[in-house]
Amino acid sequence: MAKPKIGKPDDLDTRIEDPAILREAFQTLFESETEFPIKVEGTHTLPYFSTIRSLHWDQKSMILKLVRPLPHELMVGAVFHFLCASGEQRYEGFIKFLGREGYLQYRFQMPAYLTLSDRRAHKRYPFRPRESAYVILQDQGIPGLGVAGPLVNIGMGGLALRVDRVLKLDTGYRVPPSTALFDRGKGFPRIRIQDLPRVHLLEVRGIATHATERGAEVILGVNFSSLQDEEEAQLRSALDLRDRLQKGSMPSRIEGGAVPLRADDGRIPAQAQPAAPAVQGGDDMEAELLKRLRRRTSTVALVMPDGPARQGLETALRVAGFHRLLVVDTLVQLAVEAEDDPRDRPPSLCLVDIDVTQSGDAEPLEAVRSIEKAVAALGPIPTVILCDAVDPTLLLSQAENTRFLFPELTLESMDALDELLEGQD
Repeated sequence: MAKPKIGKPDDLDTRIEDPAILREAFQTLFESETEFPIKVEGTHTLPYFSTIRSLHWDQKSMILKLVRPLPHELMVGAVFHFLCASGEQRYEGFIKFLGREGYLQYRFQMPAYLTLSDRRAHKRYPFRPRESAYVILQDQGIPGLGVAGPLVNIGMGGLALRVDRVLKLDTGYRVPPSTALFDRGKGFPRIRIQDLPRVHLLEVRGIATHATERGAEVILGVNFSSLQDEEEAQLRSALDLRDRLQKGSMPSRIEGGAVPLRADDGRIPAQAQPAAPAVQGGDDMEAELLKRLRRRTSTVALVMPDGPARQGLETALRVAGFHRLLVVDTLVQLAVEAEDDPRDRPPSLCLVDIDVTQSGDAEPLEAVRSIEKAVAALGPIPTVILCDAVDPTLLLSQAENTRFLFPELTLESMDALDELLEGQD
């Protein structure tokens, strides 16, 4: 398989070989019944306009319906060039003629790769570092790479970011940023754009179009592979506001830093809200009783250095109804206590202060992976990592049973603990 090139951002020969992106592009064409032209490569004949009638992924082929017939003398194996628009992106490539299937219907071999037809079809809006817009990219699940850095510019078709950090998702270890890490056409199935105007968080998919060095910095360009209706509306709203700011129809400055993650992200609680009304009875009463029973009977490990903060949190947990607390200073002590437990039962839930790793200048994600590994040695135990602030890179590949919470208990954080305990039933 040909390797995608790395070159100047103005080059338009980006090869996209990611099977997921190819599949998505042709599935979109098929479902939308979008018409696109194909033309015999190397000839001056008029193009044939076609639509996809069926896709056969197992055979790597598709059936196209044309508006006029192909010549009868056309040989099997003839190569056609095509140009299509799928989502926000225009692609081109080559398909091979395999034979006739019916009236105006022909079978073609799926392309091995796509090429970006035009690199930038939409206006890009620049962002300055003080505006705190941030981008996090993930190329695949664990193991894989996470990429993070401030937003440089963005448009409806894609964005550019300054690569500040590249992390191995399985260990959290940092990798030096380099253009060699970003093959053109490399897919990013998860892209998180944080703190655009009016849009706190936007998640999309995309592909790398260029990676260039600007002095000591690495600038990565990404094209969105497609945008859902809701994503497109959110992005357009943010860019419309930016456009008005540039034209001077609104105040030209957006104050403030990054917006904290909200409680409904399921990771960081908001400030405590007024107490919920008392349970009246019926199913609600039964659910409340079960919750209280879980708190009273579940062993909860609190791993945190001794001091006022730990004492305050331990008191708050006991007041909330958690009576079986295993309080230790370190993860090593937790392992010893769990091994000495005569019941041979690991804790139902672990609350671990991120500072117990004493990671120093190491990446926060590396500290998280270290905690997850130590707790996993005891069993499949839900883990709450206590930290005063969540670095954006911690959310690159959050484990299913891991949550990030403030050390201070709130109603929202208590709900998170109850949810994790309920999952243990």
